Formats: sequence, structure tokens, C-alpha cells
Amino acid sequence: MALLTLSDHLHDIAENSINAGAKSVRIVVKETDDEFYFSIEDDAGGIKPEIMEKIFDPFTTTRDKRIRRVGLGFPFLRQAAEATGGYVFINTELGKGTKTEVLFKKDHIDCQPVGDLPGVFLMLLMNDKIEWHITRCYNADCYEIKSDDIKSYIGSLDAPEKVHILMELLNELENSLQKK
Repeated sequence: MALLTLSDHLHDIAENSINAGAKSVRIVVKETDDEFYFSIEDDAGGIKPEIMEKIFDPFTTTRDKRIRRVGLGFPFLRQAAEATGGYVFINTELGKGTKTEVLFKKDHIDCQPVGDLPGVFLMLLMNDKIEWHITRCYNADCYEIKSDDIKSYIGSLDAPEKVHILMELLNELENSLQKK
């Protein structure tokens, strides 16, 4: 995956949670005119200390080498965030889960564009094996999306029409934040 936008980084870290076996993932995205922050918290059992020590080293991965030979997501994320004056913090508790927090300074020349957050949210929400809780804020305005709410209103995302309805909803929510 090319990590060309901030939303690509968010998607990559959320995919790590899925691949680690998370059943519940909470995503918070807070954006202002100057900063872009996201956190991803999962219940996937945490990161082993020996992996945590090397997590920012290129080519460190817990994935099967036949599936993914490289582990560049965290190193690229850290490089991109720190290039803007931001940071990446990872707090993990073995047996419980991991919370990754990331901050980018948007006014820095090296900051990547935000990208397609509604598209990323849609891709994640289509994984119905995960309980998703997404909070998205722009300045003081926010919206929340929970996978349980989507299931109760739309049902399973098992038809193109339902996916289209959800995509329209996500775009409408995102546009409402940007217009205020």
C-alpha cells in the first residue's frame, strides 16, 4: 500500500488491528486548521515486548513472510509525522490491546494531504467482524459512527446499494464538517 495521504496511514494502522485479531476498534480523528491527530485503540491482545522494541525498525513485521515480507507501516508513519513536527506514540498492554496516537502538523511543508477519510471509513466498516466506533472531529464539530448503528439502520453491507447508501452518508457527514 502506498502511504501517500494521512488517511492511508490511518487505514494501515487500523489494518494492523484487524490482522492482530481485534474484535473492537475505536478510531478518533481530530483535525483543526493546523493539526491532524488520530488514535486507534484495539483489543487485539497487545504487542509483545520484543516486537515493540523494534516496531519502528524497517522490515519488522509479525505477519507471515509469505504474505508480507516488509514491515514499513510504522517506520513510514513515524518518519512522516516527525517530519512535520508531530509524533507517534504507541501504548500497548500485553493481553489487552494497543493504542496508537499520531499527530501531524498540517501547516508544515512536508505534511501529506489528508486524503479520503470517508473512503477509508467505508472500507473499515465493511469488515463486519469488527465492532467499530469512529469519532471524527473538525475543530469543535464532530460526528460518530458505530458499526452496530449501521447494522440496525442499513443491515449487513451485503449489497452494492447498501454500500452506496453508507458511502453517501459518510460523504455527507464529512462535507457537513468542512462547511462549518
